[in-house]
Amino acid sequence: MIRKITIPIIERRTIAKNTIEIVLDASLENFTFLAGQYVKISIPKMLYPDPAGNYRMFSIASSPNEKSKMEIVFRDSQSGFKKTLTELPFGSSVIIQGPYGLFTLPKNPKASIVFIAGGVGIAPCLSMIRFAIEEKLGHEITLLYANNDLKSAAYLDELKEIEQNNSRFFIKCHLGLIDENCVRQSVADINQPIWYAVGPPKMVRTTRDILEQLGVSKNKIRFENF
Repeated sequence: MIRKITIPIIERRTIAKNTIEIVLDASLENFTFLAGQYVKISIPKMLYPDPAGNYRMFSIASSPNEKSKMEIVFRDSQSGFKKTLTELPFGSSVIIQGPYGLFTLPKNPKASIVFIAGGVGIAPCLSMIRFAIEEKLGHEITLLYANNDLKSAAYLDELKEIEQNNSRFFIKCHLGLIDENCVRQSVADINQPIWYAVGPPKMVRTTRDILEQLGVSKNKIRFENF
């Protein structure tokens, strides 16, 4: 169900190079969503003008089981919106509308999954990974995580810890552009898993083309642009 709520910023931290995590207090709202979904965030009082407006869409990085808070993540930039979001005092409120999106876990709890995430496209994948681990779902999950360098890889320590503690989760970090070789080496049988591609539009487009050229059925490819 689509809702519109007002909640405060309670935490802000740098989690990777030029990468900011914002934590919002959702403890009083009982805001429900599916892992992988996104919300529209509006700032009532902008500190800086932004020709693109006072709102953006953000995938939720936290698990739906985390009822007390909502986490979003973004690359730092000089846009008026992001500058405002990084400078608002704690306790300042933003407006959340949503949730939206079908970039969610498959209904079959035993389906194998490959996430191909570029940069902060890790957010919806992390939400799904956290939820799948918490709920002890049967998915075998492989994450192919692409960044320009390891310092830009948000949540990498947490993801490595998840891998160490879960025999059905595997992470493969890739520096630079995703290519056919990366995709081929990510799994033994390329036609078995459901593929999720999320990140910058060019990366997502390239990944979809590679998967289709390798013969992966279109109904096994899910994607979302950042």
